[in-house]
Amino acid sequence: MTDAILVIGGGIAGINCAMNAAKYGAKVYLVDDTPSIGGMMARLDKTFPTNDCSICIEAPQMYEVDNHERIEILTNAEVRRVQAGGGIFKIRLLQKPKFVDESKCTGCGACVEACPVSLPDPLDGKIGGRRKLISMAFPQAVPNKVAIDPRCRSGAMRAAGACVGGCAVDCSQCRECPIALCVKACEKEGKKAVTLWQANRNIDIEVKSIVVATGIRNAPPAGDLLGYDRYPNVITNTEFERLMNAGGPTAGHIVRPSDQQPAHRIVWVQCAGRGLGPGRGTPYCSKVCCMIATKQAIIAKEHDSSIEAAIFYNDLKAYGKGFWDFHRKALENGVRFVRARPYVVSEDPVTHNLTVRYEHLDTGELRQQAADLLVLSTGLIPGDRNERLAKVLKIELDHLGFFKERDPILAPLETAVEGIYLCGGATGPIDIAESVTQATAAAMKAVLKN
Repeated sequence: MTDAILVIGGGIAGINCAMNAAKYGAKVYLVDDTPSIGGMMARLDKTFPTNDCSICIEAPQMYEVDNHERIEILTNAEVRRVQAGGGIFKIRLLQKPKFVDESKCTGCGACVEACPVSLPDPLDGKIGGRRKLISMAFPQAVPNKVAIDPRCRSGAMRAAGACVGGCAVDCSQCRECPIALCVKACEKEGKKAVTLWQANRNIDIEVKSIVVATGIRNAPPAGDLLGYDRYPNVITNTEFERLMNAGGPTAGHIVRPSDQQPAHRIVWVQCAGRGLGPGRGTPYCSKVCCMIATKQAIIAKEHDSSIEAAIFYNDLKAYGKGFWDFHRKALENGVRFVRARPYVVSEDPVTHNLTVRYEHLDTGELRQQAADLLVLSTGLIPGDRNERLAKVLKIELDHLGFFKERDPILAPLETAVEGIYLCGGATGPIDIAESVTQATAAAMKAVLKN
């Protein structure tokens, strides 16, 4: 009989779940399908309602998990097969290659400098962030190692200027690459960590319980939502988060994507895309968007007190501890909250300034608002791998695509399968504090399972 536990998802919920379970003596496998743990929180600038530095909170926890003797971190790994029986789960994990020997890589960055190809960073979207084909997920990544984009290794990026992929000999058959600049740069540092011949690796483990902490993701704009696809200065709240982040592509300067000039009139649109119909936008309230916009407006005005910040909302959601005081702080700082329903956005083709036409929901009047920058709060949606994972684990999803609790009142965080538990964004839109609370509860359920 094993006392091991598998935690699927290395965001803030998964990290706290793993730490709590390990403190009670369990062996924990913490699995994430990206090159680093940290999840969405690691990419944020600040957290509400305290406006504390996000990575300053999470990085010490990531370090603790990485150095805990009872926690084994497996990144770039997916759950491929689960067999239950005799009170245990026999699990096969597939760990995809990073094409880097992590035991030799020190994260020096020489290979990143040598890489000739920079591509737009999907995380930064329209605000201009870029990353190399070999890169580290973010400066505080755990493990603090680089990884190579598999498209580079396969040859798919040859047309973009990649230096590998066009060789007549397959990398898996070769151990001395004379072509790859990252290999040469690493060898020059005396490390030989770049290993282009790496392949998928199967890992078999046995655990007594599983905690699903796969998190959430930001909903993309539903089509050309309020000019998103046409106008450079219409961005999402995730892109704005990266815009004001000191570690982001603009070093924290709040500038317009069109001309890199400071934005003085910023409008946030809540519930952007909500209720547009099947397959378009989110059909539900994501709970935290109002506070995210409030946080971003406060921080924007802290950057520059002359910024005119307005938040267009339908129904204000301030449900958590300290949230209403946070809303009042925004009002005291000069942030305008307007019950409004925007219906069209136009742009001056010369200046790229925006005009937002909207219905004022309190008066029924049609009005307009000038803006330098328009920020769309598009909501939170289930992880894109939930459906596949649900089939592997043989657990249910609800009608929205989140993992379904057996009984939210009598059996919270439990699934219909004995020994499989849930926490964090796996259950639905949630804030960081709630995620940590659920992670503690799920860890205890997993540890106490007989």
